[in-house]
Amino acid sequence: MRSFWLALVLAACLALAMPFVAGAVSLDIEAKGAGGLALGSTSNPNETGSPRAAFAGGIGVDVFLVTVGPVDLGVSVGAEYDSLNNHGVLNNFESAMVGPGITQTTDNTYNYLQFPISVVGRIPLAQSLALTLRAGAFIGHFVGGSSSASYNSNPGGIFPTSITLDSSNTIVGEYGLHFTGGVDIALGGNFSLSPAVQFDMGLTNIQATDPTGAPGAYPYSDTFWSVTATIGIKYNVF
Repeated sequence: MRSFWLALVLAACLALAMPFVAGAVSLDIEAKGAGGLALGSTSNPNETGSPRAAFAGGIGVDVFLVTVGPVDLGVSVGAEYDSLNNHGVLNNFESAMVGPGITQTTDNTYNYLQFPISVVGRIPLAQSLALTLRAGAFIGHFVGGSSSASYNSNPGGIFPTSITLDSSNTIVGEYGLHFTGGVDIALGGNFSLSPAVQFDMGLTNIQATDPTGAPGAYPYSDTFWSVTATIGIKYNVF
């Protein structure tokens, strides 16, 4: 299964980059991994949350098309597999079977395929050091997850404590803003070590229905953000 996702990520990344390659003055391919914090926002005044771990891995392609003074400018595309975790507390959890006043606590994992595209700039700082900045957007596809829930009261055990997250309770498509900033440290042989900070700000609601399966859907939206430290190995093709 892991080899399937790796092949899919590689194919998607190359497909996104191909329209730009013909006019490129420089082309870099990067494999990277990331770890950090999954954050978010909600429109529900009864809901609070706290950050949990975020992990990601994928491939990116930087296609530099023009040079303006010391700065190389171009387009960056990529494909990533992201795993985002969060902890939430919902007060006044309501059910048609029990009534309001129940507190629900959840720990959730959401997994996505994400495809960022952005403007990229590379600024040389020294002979073997350059600053690389990207600003753009991403589109994503939810591929599955899980949720564990507990309650301050669960009469008769009517509320489930383990929930599978899928397209029946989670919105599959997403989009948002994508930013990275880091340095490229030349290693020799066209390879570079590329530590960076990445910020992805989701703009779409992830909640399709009440994930516990209780009657009705809550009229509020939840979004995901993530801040991660990435480390990549970059190869300059030309």
